Amino acid sequence: MNRLKKRRPFDPVPGFVFMICNNTKCTRAIPEDAVFCPYCGRKQERPKRKTKSRGNGLGSVYKLSSGKWAAVKTVGWVLDPLPPDAPPDAVPRKRRRTVSRQFSTRKDALAALPFLTAADRRPKQGTATQRKKTAVTLKELYDQWEPTHQKSRSTMNCYRSGFRLFAPLWNVAMEDLDVDDLQDCLDDSDAGRRTRENARAALGLVYKYGIPRDAVPKDRNLAQFLRITDPGESSKKPGLSLAELDLVRAAAEGGDVVARIVLCHCYLGFRPTALLQLTAADYNETRGCFVGGIKTEAGKGRTVTVSPKIAQHVAVLRDLAGDGYIFGRAGAALSLSDYRALFYELLERLKIRNPVDEQGRHRLTPHSCRHTFATLLKRTRGADADKLALIGHTSTEQLREYQDVPLEDLRAITDQL
Repeated sequence: MNRLKKRRPFDPVPGFVFMICNNTKCTRAIPEDAVFCPYCGRKQERPKRKTKSRGNGLGSVYKLSSGKWAAVKTVGWVLDPLPPDAPPDAVPRKRRRTVSRQFSTRKDALAALPFLTAADRRPKQGTATQRKKTAVTLKELYDQWEPTHQKSRSTMNCYRSGFRLFAPLWNVAMEDLDVDDLQDCLDDSDAGRRTRENARAALGLVYKYGIPRDAVPKDRNLAQFLRITDPGESSKKPGLSLAELDLVRAAAEGGDVVARIVLCHCYLGFRPTALLQLTAADYNETRGCFVGGIKTEAGKGRTVTVSPKIAQHVAVLRDLAGDGYIFGRAGAALSLSDYRALFYELLERLKIRNPVDEQGRHRLTPHSCRHTFATLLKRTRGADADKLALIGHTSTEQLREYQDVPLEDLRAITDQL
């Protein structure tokens, strides 16, 4: 039988430059310009290392043995408590908390990755399961309650008039409501103090009706935490500062989907609920504007032009959404509670301080993007009527209530004195 002759090893020559074969079983010295190893025949072109497509903390996607794709994201860390007899210099063990979901395709896993939050964690086996959410909305529960409340016609009319202040949240599930969103509805209104008091009273009665009927969890009457402010007093939260807005912009330019949504929110000025309801049909790409809005007659169907600073981000989100919701989960609708959780997670990731007061309210909420928009309007030249049309109000007093007055703006005035 003819056998192939064994390849003659390459004999190193003094004075020549050599390198090591990239075959771990060979590792012989070979000429630097060799394409193949003369000993084992391994090709010596080293593949370029792929750069990371996502930064730290944004999660990863990999294929499972079942053929499905898993999206995994780190949502926090926990320290295991030390036993009582632990030595003084003992260090507690740090464990990572992750969220994992499975999808049929890699595209679906990548699209869902930015929206995974700590709220998506499943309870461990053997622990108490989470309470199943109910699908009843605020307006549906109000319609169930109203016929059961036997009061005079004038009293019920007052309740109806006050309850209209919560119109932006009518289609939100009861368990998704947050005290910040409810408070923003009251602060966002130019109604009188009595009407706002009626709104709070009607909301409290709706909660009392829904709790024993398992429509909302027990001890969750958020109406008791709402504040009615006097003229001249404001419970509004500030918008994002210019430095904080720059951090969000940098993250958006780095490809962070949530940062893109928040940045667009700051430059569009829609109420959070109205923003999440915008679809591809509401966006006129030729004219570069959105047509949408809810709550008041001034806020319904208004035209909001797209700033050049967010045009590229709107285009990216529009392509991801297809014919669905532009500011959602790759075309799927994004709930208000999910958007709120993603908003808080983004601020934490960008190291933006967002403390909570004694009543559990954050300094910055998704509604703060609307205040940011109003403050940006104040820095631009234009008629008040045009600015009111953009933000969806009819009175200049309400527009000024939305606008923050930064120290640098006051200093710019006094420096000209």
